[in-house]
Order: sequence, then C-alpha cells, then structure tokens
Amino acid sequence: MDVSPRSFTGMGSGVVHAPRALHLFDVPKSIGEAIGVQQVGLVELTAEEELMATKRAQGDAFRLAYELAKEALRSIDGRVLTAADGSTDVAWSKMGAKLRQLVMSAYNVLHSPKQEEQASFLGSRQVQVG
Repeated sequence: MDVSPRSFTGMGSGVVHAPRALHLFDVPKSIGEAIGVQQVGLVELTAEEELMATKRAQGDAFRLAYELAKEALRSIDGRVLTAADGSTDVAWSKMGAKLRQLVMSAYNVLHSPKQEEQASFLGSRQVQVG
C-alpha cells in the first residue's frame, strides 16, 4: 500500500479527510534494531481526531499524551496502522518505552508552534474596548 504524502488519507479514525502529509521519522538504530523498526510515520491531527483521543483518555492527563500520539501514528516501516483494525494498539504496545517516548516527542513537535510563531502570535495582541 502506498503511504506517500500525496496518497495518504486520514486512516485510523474511520473518517476520510483530504490527503495530508505523512511525516516520516527514522528510528535510531540503537532503539530500532532491538524491536525491528526503522521508521515511523505521523500525521497532524484534525480537531475530530483530537477529540476522539481525548475521549479515550477519560480525563487522565498522562493517558491523553499517549492517546494523542497513538492517534497521530499512522505507519511503521511503510505499513499503514489504523485504530479500526487494532494495528495501532498492537504496534504501540510492542514498540517499547523508548520508541513510544520518541513518537510522543514527534507528536509534540508536529502539533506545537515554533517559538517565533508563538511570539509573533502573542505579540500581535490588540485590545478593543466597547
């Protein structure tokens, strides 16, 4: 199955979205060789996907970090992962603590504005009265 950015669609949630970028990350050999993983792919989540992950977390902040990262995880070594068939949960449980931590870090990088973007946004504040 082709998981290139041009053909990749919102798999995992059952909701199909317009094609979107699949961000590929190479797993360090010291981590990947032990578990047989060379590369992971993540997408930027839609608002609906963020809500689904939040619901699965059931108010647990630590679990929310896991659920958001799991929702964004869409491929391992080119194989598509989906929540619908359970492959995301299986991959998450087998990938080991270090790779899970790297996936959560990748999620945070993809979903957080850069420092200059945040400064620009916050610096643009205007106050209107009346």
